[in-house]
Amino acid sequence: MKKSIVLLGVLAAAFYTAPVKADIIFDTSTGQGLTADGIAFQNGLYDGYTGLRNERVRVLDPVDGEHFNHKARRAARRSSVMPDHVQDRRLTDEDIPVFQAAWKRIHDAWDRGGRTLAPADAATAQVSYDCWIEAREGANPNYGFAGIGAARQKDADRCQAAFEQAMAAVEAAANLKLTTVDRPAPQVMAAAPAPAPAMEAPKPFIVFFAFDSTVVTAAGTRVIDDAIAMAERLGIVDFTITGHADRAGPEEYNLQLSLRRANAVRDVLTERGVKSSGISVAGRGEAENAVATADGVREAANRRVEIILL
Repeated sequence: MKKSIVLLGVLAAAFYTAPVKADIIFDTSTGQGLTADGIAFQNGLYDGYTGLRNERVRVLDPVDGEHFNHKARRAARRSSVMPDHVQDRRLTDEDIPVFQAAWKRIHDAWDRGGRTLAPADAATAQVSYDCWIEAREGANPNYGFAGIGAARQKDADRCQAAFEQAMAAVEAAANLKLTTVDRPAPQVMAAAPAPAPAMEAPKPFIVFFAFDSTVVTAAGTRVIDDAIAMAERLGIVDFTITGHADRAGPEEYNLQLSLRRANAVRDVLTERGVKSSGISVAGRGEAENAVATADGVREAANRRVEIILL
């Protein structure tokens, strides 16, 4: 996760000298030994995240050990567990678009029913993605500890290979569903005039934010540029901008935070030539979370602004 190098160095030193007391500082064990009796996908997540937790604790990385322990615990409790978002990891500029594309592949497959059609492969794909992105963060020369880059890159390569293999199986299952279920069976019909070309349907564009931040990242700017490009293709001049926040922090603060995020996106739109008169802005705070969580829980998928083309 995004860690302070100085703080992590101090805590890691303590962990090296007294590993048996690590749970005094880090929660690396509360998800262990639970009974995972939910749907097959969540059971697979529990096993996978438990394995990642064990791996990180074994090499004295209590920060990510705690992170994966919490994910395992949530899976066992049948709570929603999302893959790590790109903005929650410190990646190089070259890595960011790679993981954005991988994150989109996961969610596209989930939307097609991949978690139900191929639950074991879907769980392996998500856990392997989290393993891969965590390892690439550790291999980042501007962030990771000196001397571990090569080892972390080996981890990244291994996890990426597992991700690609599992995702291919999930996508194959999802495409089969699309072929056999979503597409109607061919029928013999009288010849009819060719229909007029369908108009491209506008879609929502999602800009994600770091925790407690209103800064539009380079990745967010690219999303805004994509929204502008589609609006120009369709001749659309009106935009609805709606900000959201996760449930960490007071409700009133999150409402104001969501509005500030929406205004930050509006500012980028106007800087790129969109007329402010065509932009409506709103903040929903923590009232319309994309992923349901308990109060006080950080969730990257909920820290977002949605751009709708009218």
